[in-house]
Amino acid sequence: MVFRRNLCILAQIPGVRFPGLTHPGLIGTAPCKELLNIWNDREREVEENGPQNLKLCEVLHSRPLANLPSTKGCLLGKIQGGTPEWERIAREAARTIPGRENGGNCDIKNLSRGSKIYLPVFVEGANLSTGDMHFSQGDGEISFCGAIEMSGFLELKCEIIRGGMKEYLTPMGPTPLHVNPIFEIGPVDPKFSEWLVFEGISVDESGRQHYLDATVAFKRAVLNAIDYLPKFGYSKEQMYLLLSCCPCEGRISGIVDSPNAVATLAIPTSIFDQDIRPKNKIPVGPRLVRKPDVLKCTYDGNLPITKNLSATM
Repeated sequence: MVFRRNLCILAQIPGVRFPGLTHPGLIGTAPCKELLNIWNDREREVEENGPQNLKLCEVLHSRPLANLPSTKGCLLGKIQGGTPEWERIAREAARTIPGRENGGNCDIKNLSRGSKIYLPVFVEGANLSTGDMHFSQGDGEISFCGAIEMSGFLELKCEIIRGGMKEYLTPMGPTPLHVNPIFEIGPVDPKFSEWLVFEGISVDESGRQHYLDATVAFKRAVLNAIDYLPKFGYSKEQMYLLLSCCPCEGRISGIVDSPNAVATLAIPTSIFDQDIRPKNKIPVGPRLVRKPDVLKCTYDGNLPITKNLSATM
């Protein structure tokens, strides 16, 4: 890839360019001991009992339900590995994969320059940390590690709102620790005036109805886009990569009308050097050369579904 004046030009996907929206994928404060225990208890419950008592989306069951504390690959700063202290901490320290009450790995692409983040503080000193810098990313980070990663640094200004958690954050759970951050988006979002929007509903590839499942609906919107764009000369692998890193917008458009949740994926049309809107005459044959170094994905329009046995009981 090539960067010019904050524009990303992808060698693997010719004919596409888009502005970067640099942001940290991860920013958050440290949990207190009580909150850490809450995290580990509830995530262990999902890991151990989820397939038996939760009607989870079938198409996600190929992934772990949670990532529990483990000594494997654990990094604990200056604490010496192999010591009793290291072993104790490694077996109770929460993995930083998901976002939680403290912020964390939220991957919110709009938290760019000029943003403000109101994070709850659970320990003396807050222990604010940040990292996982992205040059650009689409909503949902569709291919899991689909953002354009980069090195960089952040210049932060921190202030304390004393009593702010009690005053402004409403607990969404049984304790005052069950709160979530508030964000102000900065003024540097790229300005697009025209979008092509793909819709998805909570009916999966097998035709099975799911009840108000926004995950299934968003997945369908993404797959609809991946199936559509190759009509204009791109491969499905190229579009899978593109939707992970370009500034596309994901939305939960409807979550109240039973049984279908409706999700949308909006793609700015100006990032392409051709008109990708539906028209009377579809271009014949691939206009862009398939690059041999683009990894092949398993999706060919007939995606196999990993069955969730609990959903059929």
